[in-house]
Amino acid sequence: MTLCSARLGDLCEFVGGGTPSRKVPEYWEGDIPWATVKDFCSDRISATLEHLSAEGLKHSAANVAPSGTVLLVTRVGLGKVAITDIDVAINQDVKALLPREDVWPEYLFWVLKSLAPEIEAMGTGTTVKGIAIREIKEINVPLPTLDEQRRIAGILNRAARIERLRARTAGRLREFIPALFIKMFGDPIENPMGWGIEPLGANCVLTQYGTSKKANDRAEGVPVLRMGNVTYDGYLNCTDLKYTELTEADTEKYALHVGDILFNRTNSKELVGKTGIWDGRFEAVAASYFIRLQIKETALCPVYVWAFMNSSAMKRQLFRTARGAVGQANINAKELKSLPLPVPPLKRQRQYAEIVETARDITTIAETASKTTSTLTASLMARLLQKHA
Repeated sequence: MTLCSARLGDLCEFVGGGTPSRKVPEYWEGDIPWATVKDFCSDRISATLEHLSAEGLKHSAANVAPSGTVLLVTRVGLGKVAITDIDVAINQDVKALLPREDVWPEYLFWVLKSLAPEIEAMGTGTTVKGIAIREIKEINVPLPTLDEQRRIAGILNRAARIERLRARTAGRLREFIPALFIKMFGDPIENPMGWGIEPLGANCVLTQYGTSKKANDRAEGVPVLRMGNVTYDGYLNCTDLKYTELTEADTEKYALHVGDILFNRTNSKELVGKTGIWDGRFEAVAASYFIRLQIKETALCPVYVWAFMNSSAMKRQLFRTARGAVGQANINAKELKSLPLPVPPLKRQRQYAEIVETARDITTIAETASKTTSTLTASLMARLLQKHA
């Protein structure tokens, strides 16, 4: 690969933007997309939150960037970068980069995306960080041949499409699981299928608060799950873990087992009641914010209980049940165990669990592919940039 490099300022023309007066409503009643940092939610911009009229564009410093233009945020969301899939006007916090003929826009996008942390670090300002255009123009950009730029951009674009597909698949599966619950069991509060009702605690073999031992971020001891490790919709997020050092006896006492239900007993009122299910991915314990339930599996399927707790109807019920001061609510173990639980036939519960596990397997495969492509993307860009360091 033929390698050289150049100043960004020598490779592109920089075009700025502006904002029409908010005091003139007519300026904001048109159909011209107007991009701000709020529109940088993904790598591609195909729609904007706000639009200008022709008069609004005329009476402002806003400029229109044609479809396929690389946009770089230089203030507020410093370092964010995207490519437009439509013609868009831009505001003063965004710069459009119009490259010369030997620079492929898609390639330029990926280079700037890789350099985003460095660009962000160059920002100055106490409340709102920004960067002067003259500094951005001094950034050194690796510049292989145009054909090589197209090849690299093609590889990275394919990786990005895989990631978008993974995210779309995960989103649809997460919509499917609660919808299937309603189809198979009905609304858990109204109980339209007439299942027998029992208190949740009637079929629990263990109800236990998590450990209150102080956690550390030195990776010393056993991983401890905290409030943030269970999402609002009941999934595990173990990307940010703390650890706790326990005695052998306490490790055995608090060790999580596959199928353990983790109920977030203390949180803000809208989040109290978040409920996860442990999948045994590694040795772990739960923090005292959680109540751990072990289910009698001859009567109930843990996956069914997890889905029941995460249903929309139960979310509303838990919100009404939670009590406490402003900003902090609580549901104790007694209240949790007394929740009325519809009990469908165990065979039906297990059928539901099998489908959920299959959906989770699909999600896991997609996440593995996503991590692989992300690693390859980072590796490719790192090698390219390192050769020009």
